[in-house]
Order: sequence, then structure tokens, then C-alpha cells
Amino acid sequence: MACGFFLAIVESKWNHCRTKRKAYRALDRALKIIEGKHAKQYIKLWDSAEEVRKTYPWKQVKVKFNRQRFQRIYVCLGACKEGFKSGCRPLIGLDGCHLKSVYGGQLLCAVGIDPNDETWVIAYVVVEIENKSSWIWFLQLLAVDVGIVNQQG
Repeated sequence: MACGFFLAIVESKWNHCRTKRKAYRALDRALKIIEGKHAKQYIKLWDSAEEVRKTYPWKQVKVKFNRQRFQRIYVCLGACKEGFKSGCRPLIGLDGCHLKSVYGGQLLCAVGIDPNDETWVIAYVVVEIENKSSWIWFLQLLAVDVGIVNQQG
């Protein structure tokens, strides 16, 4: 289906007819180039997180790998964390959404509400799948960052 769509675009934009086989090979080669660039960026993710930690010590960035493969990343910006602690209501909203890409995954985020009833992003995490383990990992890191203590209520 994608090949037919690609072929139709080539024919309509550039008035250039090709066979379906050639269009499929061109599309396959283009996707390999695009996906390959993403894979190389995942390799550099650990170094990027380490550089952020050195440059901005008030930021919290944690990266988790499983057998040399990216698994999860947690980001809590220092200004957002301090802004939540000092000016937002003591209520945290949690949400997650699917990431539609070659690699997939889930984006989970924690938000607060400021005095103007605007949302305030506190932290976010990209995980492989949304399950109990990933939520526990996210919430444990968030609790440490924001200073949440169990008040038995």
C-alpha cells in the first residue's frame, strides 16, 4: 500500500512513471536510510544524557539499557520541578500515550496545575511498553525528585 502511494506521488508531482518494483526498491532504500539514522542516534543517547548531567546538575536524566539496547529514559527538568514545588497545587496528574514510529514505545508524563489553571510538566519518561514495571520505575524516580512522602492517606 505504501509503495502504491509513493508511486502515485512520484507520478503526480514529477510526472515520472516507474514500475511498482522500482518504486518499492526506492522506498525501501529511503526507509533504511531514515531508520539507520535513528539507530545511530540511540547509540549516542547515553553520552548525551551524561553530558546533560555534567552541564546541568539540577536536571535529572536517567537512561536504562537492557543488553546494550535502549529501554527507558527519564527526564525531570530542574526548573519545572522547583516551579511545581513552589507554586503549583499539591496534585499530580499522570498520563501516557503511544509513540507512533518505527521503534514504538510509550510516553508517560507527570503534570501539575499552576495557580492560573495551566498544566505544568514536571517530568516525562519514554518506556518500551506501558506496564506495571515501567510505571513503578517512573513513579519511584518522580517521588524522589519531587519529594513525595507517604502520608498514609
